[in-house]
Amino acid sequence: MSLIALNGVDPREPVMVAVPPVQDNCTFTTVYGLSGKRIGFADCYGSGPDQTSIAHRPPFTRALETLCRAGVKLVPVPARRVDASLQFNLHTHNEIDELVNEYRLDALVSDSQSAAFHEACWAGYPRFGEPLEGGTTVWFYGARWSRESLAVVVQGYRSVRLNNPTPDPGH
Repeated sequence: MSLIALNGVDPREPVMVAVPPVQDNCTFTTVYGLSGKRIGFADCYGSGPDQTSIAHRPPFTRALETLCRAGVKLVPVPARRVDASLQFNLHTHNEIDELVNEYRLDALVSDSQSAAFHEACWAGYPRFGEPLEGGTTVWFYGARWSRESLAVVVQGYRSVRLNNPTPDPGH
């Protein structure tokens, strides 16, 4: 319609040319906005010699595979835990800020059945959840002022997951 208005075509004229709608054929944009992003995930609790490995559940592993297919660089990071009750020590620092800075991350991810990073999200820290099969959720966490960039990461994950789903071996 804009082209018609700019060209000054009069529908009463005997010669009309159909103008097809413009398609978005921009191939130079980054697919889903995830290529080259660095996203951390907890591979253990603790630090130094006192570490406990984390066994990830299949739905979360498939979410990590989806991120890899989209060009994300997955970075294993340690999650803090004060004791065996999974209570985190957050009184003097924020684990998310420290990990994002130390590992140069764009975001952190965890699943809803893991204790990693959940308690580290204080007021003002963005987090977004995306449902996984089996009633779990993959959580995306960002540094204090990263709400917009974290939303782009989550939207990219959502797009990749919807357009190229990971096969579920159990179905």
